[in-house]
Amino acid sequence: MSAMIEATDLTMRFGAVEALRGLTISIQRGELFALLGPDGAGKTTFFRLVAGLVTPSSGRVEVNGVRTFGLVPQRFSLYEDLTIDENLHLRARLYDVPDALAKTRTADLLARVGLDRFRTRLAGALSGGMKQKLALVSALMTQPELLLLDEPTTGVDPVSRREFWILLNQLHHEGLTLLVSTPYMDEAEYASRLAFLDRGQITAIGTREAIVGDYPRALVEVRSHDRMQLRRRLAALPGVDDVSLFGTRLHVRGRTGEGPALLAEVRQALGDAVGAGDVRVLAPSLEDVFVWHSEQHAREAEAVA
Repeated sequence: MSAMIEATDLTMRFGAVEALRGLTISIQRGELFALLGPDGAGKTTFFRLVAGLVTPSSGRVEVNGVRTFGLVPQRFSLYEDLTIDENLHLRARLYDVPDALAKTRTADLLARVGLDRFRTRLAGALSGGMKQKLALVSALMTQPELLLLDEPTTGVDPVSRREFWILLNQLHHEGLTLLVSTPYMDEAEYASRLAFLDRGQITAIGTREAIVGDYPRALVEVRSHDRMQLRRRLAALPGVDDVSLFGTRLHVRGRTGEGPALLAEVRQALGDAVGAGDVRVLAPSLEDVFVWHSEQHAREAEAVA
């Protein structure tokens, strides 16, 4: 594969705020690449730079060999007082798609995303998930070689989120290159590769398996109804680096990668407070790994400051 998007030492400042800091990344042709990070990490700024909407403060970004690309922005940007059909007809006319071809594409794409029964409905009357599907269809009307999607499922219900990602996965397998940003760790399961973006810098990049496999800490999961008291007790253990709440469970992170040693230390500290089956060594999730990278990045930034 050849690189379709190449960013080198990319920096973007807005006054005193440095949204991107020396970002270097290469995204290959044919990839479904996910950019993961919290609000304010710099994801939207990177998308605006790739799309050519703004100029970097320093560094460069190149999009190689792409005649057309589609963009699905974070906020719904189609006309809410027009119907689905009218929005897509306008999109086709703006990009000089011949009427006959536009008619065929509209029918095919709406059927594919399940919106063909709603062609005469105003865009403003659509649900959040339906709006995002319409935005996707609009971006695909020009048959782009590259599709940029900036947090396309934020605020969308879980079922619609999954349906949307199934569509993206299908497009990826058909050869389309996709760059998608998301704050949701579970959505990374569909990506060829992913990168963690935190405070304007890449903290990890690779396949999901490689990033999780490089995690250097052991994890132990504890299930208990008395989580807050146990959390304080476990956090004081010498072999424990951090204790985090994950729903009804505690994730206990060790200072080393030795799972059996951490498990023994946790069990000894808890005694009869929990059952033997409620404490186990846990394979790290992508969220565990992201939190650890974010903490490491914050410590490094503080040390430099």
